[in-house]
Amino acid sequence: MLTRDVSGPDDALPEQDDGPVPAPPPIPAQSIDESFKERARQILTHSQTVTAGSVHLIGLDEIRQELGDRWGSVNERVHVYAERMLKKVLSPRDVWFRYGENHYIIVFAQADRKSAQLTCSKVMESLHQALLGHADTRRITVKTAVVDIGGGIALDTARLADLLKDAVHKPEGTAPDSPAADGAVPAAEVRRPHWTEMPADTITPQSRPKVLFRPVFDVKHKVVSTYCCRTDADTARYLNCMDAFDPEREEAVFDLDMETLSLAVSTYNELYANKFRYAQTIPVHFGTLASSRRRREYIQACRMIPRVLMPFLAFELDGLPAGVPYGRLAEIVAMLRPFARAAMVILRDDAGDLSVYATAGVKGVGLRLDGREDEPHILERVQAFCPGPRKFGMFAYVDGVRTPMELEAAEAAGAAYLSGPIVGEDSEVPEHMKRCTERQLLQRSRRRHHSNTPWG
Repeated sequence: MLTRDVSGPDDALPEQDDGPVPAPPPIPAQSIDESFKERARQILTHSQTVTAGSVHLIGLDEIRQELGDRWGSVNERVHVYAERMLKKVLSPRDVWFRYGENHYIIVFAQADRKSAQLTCSKVMESLHQALLGHADTRRITVKTAVVDIGGGIALDTARLADLLKDAVHKPEGTAPDSPAADGAVPAAEVRRPHWTEMPADTITPQSRPKVLFRPVFDVKHKVVSTYCCRTDADTARYLNCMDAFDPEREEAVFDLDMETLSLAVSTYNELYANKFRYAQTIPVHFGTLASSRRRREYIQACRMIPRVLMPFLAFELDGLPAGVPYGRLAEIVAMLRPFARAAMVILRDDAGDLSVYATAGVKGVGLRLDGREDEPHILERVQAFCPGPRKFGMFAYVDGVRTPMELEAAEAAGAAYLSGPIVGEDSEVPEHMKRCTERQLLQRSRRRHHSNTPWG
C-alpha cells in the first residue's frame, strides 16, 4: 500500500482556515489531466497518510457548457455553491481546494476508492440538479489518481451511472477496495460538524435534513395549488432538543435553510421543465438573515434561482423575535423581494406587531398551531388571530389545521389559506393542482385516516 505524509514543500497540499485557498491561474482544458497527475504525484510523494486512490478531481465543465453565455456573470456564484456543498458532505479530516478555473481537488483521509468516487460524483449530481434542473449520470465523472504498473501516476475516470450500478449490486459486507490509514490529514479544514457527520440516534436525522412539501388550500378559489416546504419529524425533533441559545443550533438551522432553498428550487426547476406550475413557499429563519455572514451566503444562493421561477415563489420568515425593529425587518424584506413575489411571516404565538410587518412590506401573516393543545384553546387562538392581519392589508393563513372544527373556525375568522393534516399530508414532491370544496377535503381526510388504521 502506498502511503506518504502530507507535509513537505509548499506546493504539496495547501492549508485551509476558512474555506478554500484562492484559485490558482487558469489551466488549459487540454492539459488539466496531466496537470492533475503531477499535482497528485506531489501530494502522494510528500504524504505518509494519503494513499493512492484517495486523490480525486471534479470539474464544472459540463455546467459551464450548459450555462453558455451566462457563465461569465454567474461563475463565482456557482463556485460559492459548489464549495458550500463540499463543506457539507466531506468529513472534517478530508481536504479540498480549488484547482485551475473550473476544477477542485479532493483528498480523502479515510474513504476507500469507490466510496470516495461515489461521494465526489454525488456532489456533482447535486450541483447539476440544483443549477441546471437535471443530472445526467452518464456525463458526470470523477477522475482518480492511481499508481500504474511502472509506479507512475495514472488516471481512472469513473461515471456516476457506473458507480451507482456497482453500489446497487455490491454484496453486503464487501471489504473496501483500498482503505486508507487511520490518521488525520494535518491540513484538514477545521469546522463544526454538519448534519451528515452527526451520530445517528433517536432524535438525529440519519443524513442531511429532510424537506417535504405541504399542500395549502386556497379558501377563496377552492383549490390546492400552493405548497410550502416543511421539515420532516426527525429534523424538527432534533432542532427542538437543542438549546435555543446554542450557537450550534443557529448553524444547524442555517444548514436547514440552505438545504430547503436548494431542494425547493431544484425540484421546481425540474417540474417547470415538464410544464408543471404551482406556487411555492420557502421558509427561512430570522437567525439566518440576521447574521451578516449567513445572510450573505443565503442571498448568494438566492441569486442562483432561475428568473422564470421567481413569480411562483414566496419566502416565509420564521422565528421573528417580538419587537423586531421596523428598519431591520424592512431591510430583510427588501433583500428577499428581488427573488420572489412576496415575503410572509409565520408566528407560533398569537402576538406580533402587525403594523410593523405591514409597513415593512410583509404580504401575509400565518399562525402555526400546536397539535398538543386542546381544541377549544386552538379555536380561540384562530378566531382571535385571523382578523388582525386583514386590518393592516395583509392576508392571514393558518398552518397545522387538523380537525373539521379548526377548518371551520379558520375560514369563519377570515383565513385566506389553510394547511395541515386535514388538507393533505406532507410529500416528497408537489402534486398537480386539485380543485375541491371543504366537504371534499374532509372526505379525503377521512379516507386517509381510515387507510392508516390497522383495520383500514
